[in-house]
Amino acid sequence: INNPTSDDSGTYFCKASNFFGTAISNRVYLREIIVDQFEKRERPRVIADGHRDAIIDCLYKNTNTRDLSYAWFKGGISQKVQQTAERFISQNGNLYFSRVTDGDSGKYICAVQVKNTRLRYLPSQTSEGTELDVRSTFGQERSPRIYPSFPQVFPTSRLPKLGENASLECIAEGYPVPVYRWYREDESNSFNPLQSKAILLNFNRELIIPNLQRDDMGSYRCEASNIRSVVHHSVTLQIQIDPVFVVPLDDQVLDIGTVLSWYCEAYPNDANQIRYSWFINGTEIFWERLTLAQRQRLTITNNLLMINNVQPYDNGIYQCAATNTQNNVQRFSTAELRVIILAPTFGKNAMVSTLRSTVGGLVTIVCNPEGAPRPQIQWFRNNIPLNTGGTVQIFPNGNLAITNIQLMDAGNYTCMGTNPYGQAQQSTYVYVMPEGTTIISTPGGRDVILDQTIVIPCDARSMNQMDLTFYWRFNNEILTIDNKRFRQDNPDRPGDLRIIKAQYGNSGRYTCVAQTTVDEQSSSYQLNVYGPPGPLAGVRCTQPFQRQVTLTWVVGDEHGAPILHYTIESLSNHRSWWLFHGNFTIPLPLNKFVTMTLSGLSAYTDYRFRVFATNMYGSGEQSEVSPPCVTQPDIPSIPPAGLGGGGGKVGDLRIVWDPLPMDFWNGPNLTYKIYVQKHGENRQTNYIVSDPFRNFFITRLADKLYYHQYNVRISAVNALGEGPISGNV
Repeated sequence: INNPTSDDSGTYFCKASNFFGTAISNRVYLREIIVDQFEKRERPRVIADGHRDAIIDCLYKNTNTRDLSYAWFKGGISQKVQQTAERFISQNGNLYFSRVTDGDSGKYICAVQVKNTRLRYLPSQTSEGTELDVRSTFGQERSPRIYPSFPQVFPTSRLPKLGENASLECIAEGYPVPVYRWYREDESNSFNPLQSKAILLNFNRELIIPNLQRDDMGSYRCEASNIRSVVHHSVTLQIQIDPVFVVPLDDQVLDIGTVLSWYCEAYPNDANQIRYSWFINGTEIFWERLTLAQRQRLTITNNLLMINNVQPYDNGIYQCAATNTQNNVQRFSTAELRVIILAPTFGKNAMVSTLRSTVGGLVTIVCNPEGAPRPQIQWFRNNIPLNTGGTVQIFPNGNLAITNIQLMDAGNYTCMGTNPYGQAQQSTYVYVMPEGTTIISTPGGRDVILDQTIVIPCDARSMNQMDLTFYWRFNNEILTIDNKRFRQDNPDRPGDLRIIKAQYGNSGRYTCVAQTTVDEQSSSYQLNVYGPPGPLAGVRCTQPFQRQVTLTWVVGDEHGAPILHYTIESLSNHRSWWLFHGNFTIPLPLNKFVTMTLSGLSAYTDYRFRVFATNMYGSGEQSEVSPPCVTQPDIPSIPPAGLGGGGGKVGDLRIVWDPLPMDFWNGPNLTYKIYVQKHGENRQTNYIVSDPFRNFFITRLADKLYYHQYNVRISAVNALGEGPISGNV
């Protein structure tokens, strides 16, 4: 549209037509944006007390907050009013003061322009000046007050659309100037913090919610507070949702005389919000305008359209229209109906010319002629109508089946398809042979050890000298011969199956199928793969005492041989290598849940265990490592070894020993206690060495005690007490 005018505003849609019908597009609305001039008249003076609130009305008659933005100037258009904690320019055009001072006095000018930068060629408009007169008064504290109609959602001219941004404003007055907080109300009427994508602007007076989604709808509360009190008001955010088809129409190609059923569904799927209507070739279907004959065949129930006994004149383009009643936005789903008339033909689905079978076999002759309406099927044998029953059966789809076929069933079978527009026929000749295929080597059953290669034999003979092919099934599924794990590579015996390095997963039922063009025979073989036991599961350590724990686990697959013993190993916080505890023979419970007590452990030790099982074929995989468990503390179980002396200076008594291994500490806070006694005397002196890793102790003797023999003993002591004392050295 060149040089559009006001007369061009309105709703537009496109209509497209061709040989098959007509469809109309979704509607678009061409809207004119007008930037009116301000009225040239004197504006009322605004008088406000100092430290009180004030509002200067822009007095612009166009309330289109969707397309227009506002700015304010003081004294002239060179001094733009900046928004502060005390000043706010609302999207409704007004200038709000939460608190005025003498410096706010002056003349204020409101300016309006379009938001869309592509339309900035439209001139902005400015108002006459409005005088703000601030009277000097002492400021007194007062509670916040949220202005009427706030909080408010912008734009106000229509609901924000799904995917757009929504702006919520909240303005309050009070002294001290209020601070703002926003909350969101949930389904239980509780107010919670905002969603993470929310943006707060202009000292929290403006809440922006970008990319609106359905779950953003709801109640939002603005809270204004100062040292005096807290007030709050709420606003409900609604979203304009254009209909979106979740169940669109699909093109339909139907036989003449059948039933058309079309169903559509649009989101939001709220019956009170979406209204459905139907169009054919661009024209809305109104029930009151239908003829009696049309009403007898056509039914419309909201979003369901049905036409009984469709005819070629029903061909065309159909549209389901979904209209959102909140904003009157309409969307279409479009599809074509084509009703076909076709005389029977075998052009696409020709019958096979011959079939072969052996006595006692099964033959199915497929007959599927095209036609509209669907042809009625009639069968003939050697040009004589075929009687059904017994071993002869005609299926609803027209196919013919002959079970337990005999020599006398051989002959020419003709299928004839008929509808009101013609008929067509084709024939299949059935040959019946007296003998069929015989399996001459029956596999039987066999066991194989893990990782061994096995050949399953299979051979067959065709009594009619027909070509034989072989394939295998594994547990009733066709086996893929990949020439890696499975091979059929013996040219003299093409039916033999070779399994390379059999695994446990290869255990199962193998069926050899010998096949000709007229019959097939099969024979089955059960293969069992045996080997070491499978890994144990759920190893757990429970009931830890000072020197023993209870171990439990679940036994895995025995793989063809009973378990001979279980091997237990442990890892502790005192060593980084696995310690062998022994092989244990334990009867297998019916539930395969084994429990045993393991003794000979160290006290106050963090253990982890693993277990594996052994049978006649070898040892299985290690179990997963158990969760840790800690044995209870006890006094040290042995004294330090290697107690001796010597090597000191004159007058020194030097005592040495081997530090006690951590496995024997049995508790925290290990120290050593040394007993020193002059030979031949009863008096004894004790010494404490607090470092558990130290291996010597030196004490200074008095002059008269040099060159004497001394008896020395040592023990280990922890938080629970003293362990055994060594012998005299």
